[in-house]
Amino acid sequence: MSDAWLLEEARRAPMPAVAVAVFDRERTLAAAVHGIADLTTGRPVTRDCWWDLASLTKVLVTLPAVEHLGLPRDRPIGELWPRAAGRAAGMSTVDDLLSHRSGLPATVRFYETLRGPAIVEAALDTPRSEPEPVYSDLGYIILGALVEDLTGRPPSAPGLRLGGPVAPAVATEDCPWRARLICGEVHDENASALGGYGGHAGAFGTLDAVVAAARPSLATVPPPCLATNSAGERFAAGWWLHPARGLGGPGAGTDGYGASGFVGNRVWFEPSRGYGLLVLSNRVHPARGDRAPYAAWCDELLTQLAAATG
Repeated sequence: MSDAWLLEEARRAPMPAVAVAVFDRERTLAAAVHGIADLTTGRPVTRDCWWDLASLTKVLVTLPAVEHLGLPRDRPIGELWPRAAGRAAGMSTVDDLLSHRSGLPATVRFYETLRGPAIVEAALDTPRSEPEPVYSDLGYIILGALVEDLTGRPPSAPGLRLGGPVAPAVATEDCPWRARLICGEVHDENASALGGYGGHAGAFGTLDAVVAAARPSLATVPPPCLATNSAGERFAAGWWLHPARGLGGPGAGTDGYGASGFVGNRVWFEPSRGYGLLVLSNRVHPARGDRAPYAAWCDELLTQLAAATG
């Protein structure tokens, strides 16, 4: 495994720009960046570019911030946080929200009518209607607000920035809702309407900073499963566990786990093999479309990596 090998794989990526790193528990084993950061200008991507982390915010920023609070994980948040008392979501425990078993829906388009704290209020009042675990932005919007209210500051992680603006940045979508190209500010609409970030999205990082943020989560064993649904999806606190919608590729280890971001990001850990893979990209630039080419490229990269590491 080498930077040159990873660069060749990056050159095959169907996304305009990509940054990839393979790392173990102590160091980066290989890294590469390739492509165009902004198709409207032709600006090339560089190692110091900032990437929108999308839902990787959940696991790299919000999850550790919640864990640092040391709250009882099995008590309703309405008993721990006055703002949630008597609210629909207040009956959910911290672990319910972290592991997507709260009964909250995947998402709600709050941004169409609401701004700022009103979105958190609406999330807290959203009925717990899902009959089984569903990967949910709402749970993490709530957890991000919980951290901010109880500590007096938003969740944070060393080396990452929350909310932007950041530069040089990798462009994402020519956003229909905002009627402009998004670059250096959060792509997620609800996070934008919240003020630039939320517990579910809004973090930015360079390749090296994101590797540093992800490395502590490469455990020797996967985190415990807290929820499973009828589709076979298994959730730990924050993380998808194998088979994880195929995030680990066709050769994933049975103890693998990871997370993904809508704009084209992925982190995947292989505890038994001792490494993690980080992919950052702008799959949605200049417009969101078919995910299949991106997913196929990730599958091939993961397959080759698994073969190379035995």
